[in-house]
Amino acid sequence: MTAGTDLYAVLRRIRPVHELSARAVEDGLAGTPLTVPLRAVLERVHTDGAQTVPAIARSLYVTRQGVQSMVDRAKELGLLETRANPVHRRSHLVALTPAGTRLFDTVHAAELARLDTVATGLDPADVAAAVRVLDQVVAALEALTTTGRSTP
Repeated sequence: MTAGTDLYAVLRRIRPVHELSARAVEDGLAGTPLTVPLRAVLERVHTDGAQTVPAIARSLYVTRQGVQSMVDRAKELGLLETRANPVHRRSHLVALTPAGTRLFDTVHAAELARLDTVATGLDPADVAAAVRVLDQVVAALEALTTTGRSTP
């Protein structure tokens, strides 16, 4: 086997992890106004602070238009707001409202509690190694493609 073949074996397992984790997140969002994509946008703003729609899109590897749709929906729900951007007149900053922060914190805490059960029996060193490897794979794949991130 080659290194590429070994890595392909890892990549083949990412789709089931992605699909099943999205379903688990979706189940956890029941009773909230959030969808999985909207939750992802809230998370980016929660993690990285106020930022532009194009910056959020780049970090999620999705289109700017898709993120704009999610931002518009979140604004209607009172979860996000836009603010003037001191470095760009037309590209506003997207920020969480206090209600958005509270909702995301509540949803995320419940997710982490459910993940504690998934993590039972996993070696923390193995989890840390998986994070390091996947970070390297993402960086290498970004370098291979110009379509991996949306443009501003």
